[in-house]
Amino acid sequence: MHTFALQKISVIKGIQRFEQLMVDGIGQLDEFEKDVMGTTYSGELKKLFTYMEYLSNNNTLPEKIFRELKPSKNPKEYEFKSKHLRIYVTQQFSGKIVVIGGYKNSQKQDIKKFRSLKKQYLDSL
Repeated sequence: MHTFALQKISVIKGIQRFEQLMVDGIGQLDEFEKDVMGTTYSGELKKLFTYMEYLSNNNTLPEKIFRELKPSKNPKEYEFKSKHLRIYVTQQFSGKIVVIGGYKNSQKQDIKKFRSLKKQYLDSL
């Protein structure tokens, strides 16, 4: 059984709180960032962080950048999108929990992993 925790994402400053899911002491967003940085996708990841901060300040984004995943789950699930990257988040009372990041070409598997981790985290509460 995994140990879960939440850690504030310090680069996102806004009204809504953005936290990353920690699984056994490992930040899932941190791991995705390590995988992407230094590649041709690093600029896209920085753009996704900008979108997250924009949303955290109670601004709206177009659905092509930030959309609710369907079928609808509770709590709600969302994805931030760039051309090649995705960041999967779930709603929490004070903002969003970033569960995992992934690539467009592995979207179906990433959404399954996202929902599995989200369920395990919520069951652990």
